[in-house]
Amino acid sequence: MKPRKLNIKTIPAQDVNRAYRFWRDVFDLPQSGHASGRHLMIDGDDIIFVAGESTDQLEMLIRDHQDELKQHLRNNFIPIVGKPEPRFGNKIAFKIHDSEGNLITLEANQ
Repeated sequence: MKPRKLNIKTIPAQDVNRAYRFWRDVFDLPQSGHASGRHLMIDGDDIIFVAGESTDQLEMLIRDHQDELKQHLRNNFIPIVGKPEPRFGNKIAFKIHDSEGNLITLEANQ
């Protein structure tokens, strides 16, 4: 998966370690150089996991085409929530839940 942008860089989690592993493994995000070892990066910005209630406000722009994205999600046993939604500019949006119950909208190329 080739994530490009994320609208919110502070991710709520009940279990920070579990959330970190999910986001690192499913979204293929690199770890930043912080000593804590629980920071990931997207588009040059740190993603930080904090204790908190789940949200439905996360949106991620993906460079992949929809078929590649769907296959990647299947390979990681991540179900798509609801039906894909068409977006402006030949894009399509899929919704998934992360390990912490956050609802994430993934916008990919058609």
